[in-house]
Amino acid sequence: MGGSQRSVGLSIGSSSIKLVELQKVGKGWRLLHFGIVQLPEDVIVNREIANPISVVDNLKTLVSQIKLGTKNVCTSLSGTSLIIKRMTVDVPKLRDLQAQVFWEAEQYLPFDVSEVVMDFQMISRSKDNKTDVILVAVKKSVLDSYMACVEDSGLRAKIVDVDFFALQNLYEANYPLNPSEAVAIVDIGASSLKLAILHGGVPIFTKDSALGGRNLTAEIQKHLNLSYADAETLKMGGVAGTMPQEVSDLMHLMAENFGTEIKRGIDFYNASSSGAPVSCVLLAGGSARIPGLAKNVEDVVRVPTQLINPFNSISYDPAIFAPDYLQAIAPIAAIPIGLALRAGSA
Repeated sequence: MGGSQRSVGLSIGSSSIKLVELQKVGKGWRLLHFGIVQLPEDVIVNREIANPISVVDNLKTLVSQIKLGTKNVCTSLSGTSLIIKRMTVDVPKLRDLQAQVFWEAEQYLPFDVSEVVMDFQMISRSKDNKTDVILVAVKKSVLDSYMACVEDSGLRAKIVDVDFFALQNLYEANYPLNPSEAVAIVDIGASSLKLAILHGGVPIFTKDSALGGRNLTAEIQKHLNLSYADAETLKMGGVAGTMPQEVSDLMHLMAENFGTEIKRGIDFYNASSSGAPVSCVLLAGGSARIPGLAKNVEDVVRVPTQLINPFNSISYDPAIFAPDYLQAIAPIAAIPIGLALRAGSA
């Protein structure tokens, strides 16, 4: 199995679909394929699939371009239809843990319990039967719509994970763990900013905000009276690297907004947790590629900030993947690589 085990991560985001295939090589992983296809503007709305036909068509296009070694994939969910809650429950007998967790979970759910699918992971258990768990609940209708799109495109969703946990998987595979420090991983996508603070191998704080790259695109569109596509091009560096001062100013303002949102989350974590201090911020997601973002965020948060590197420990063939290309895709490859790693550990 050593050289032939393959695992696939599939991330269906608000503005694009990303697909990654890894191959097990010894104790590590090697990048075999990375593919991305852009989605039209209103296919995913509020991180729910509004146009499943478009998702399936685009996913089929992506799959046809990449000769995958397996049809089994790990995909993920995020958004307001997803609840992640750290809980402490008192259970004398472990066999009663699930029933107790699900019973207590009902008070945290903004939806009827009959409309959700729940799962949990035990983190720790003390001698007095206090058991720490992370609960995940998702609206069944949202889960079903994602599963249907994956299946209709000819793939099999063997695992459905959560974006936050994919970021954790990626971090742990690529960075050394320091038990005395916490790290903040921030994925800034088209329509969301997801913050996960990790310590001791556990996401002890998560926050999902409806603030993303599309907010900046809309501001550029409005101020310069441009089409969405032209505003998007300007945002990512303009044509031939030229950028009007007005766009540069708007980008700086949005970077400060991102920084303020991240700082708010870290401040809340510091105030409500006895956990270790955040030692660094790692940025992922398509909007992390906005020029100068890491420096702007660092100025606001006052914690060392850099782009995440999913290829610290994942090998690749430089004849297929040029270093410049990997550097360009690194932020957007973070979640799908994290998902592929999860598929590989199952």
